[in-house]
Amino acid sequence: MGVRTVPLSTDSPTVRQQHLRRQLRLLPLGDAVQRAAEAFFRFRFRGARSEALWCDSEHVWMGRETFLHWAFWDAAINIPWVVASVSAAPHDSEELRKAVRVELLDYWTALVADLPQKKSPGWLPLP
Repeated sequence: MGVRTVPLSTDSPTVRQQHLRRQLRLLPLGDAVQRAAEAFFRFRFRGARSEALWCDSEHVWMGRETFLHWAFWDAAINIPWVVASVSAAPHDSEELRKAVRVELLDYWTALVADLPQKKSPGWLPLP
């Protein structure tokens, strides 16, 4: 295994992140990213009038950009760190981030098409 060019570790990975990392390590990258996203976000519905998804774990309607931001930059989520040790994950940190972004966008697109619709409550989704 090669050395990563940029550290992906969080300052202090949570027990949940560590557990998921161990649990997902034998999966292909795409499956690992999808399972990590499901574990952290638990999307259940799509908005009737927008491409927002209901995030059951945070109890909020979430848009794609907020989803991507939290998936990458929320210290308690950090999906690139969680999946960095899976089979066939790129060794270069920037390449790993690019690959994870592609998988997250595929995941989002599939959910927007497949989840059951539900009318949004009276508040707007996060972007």
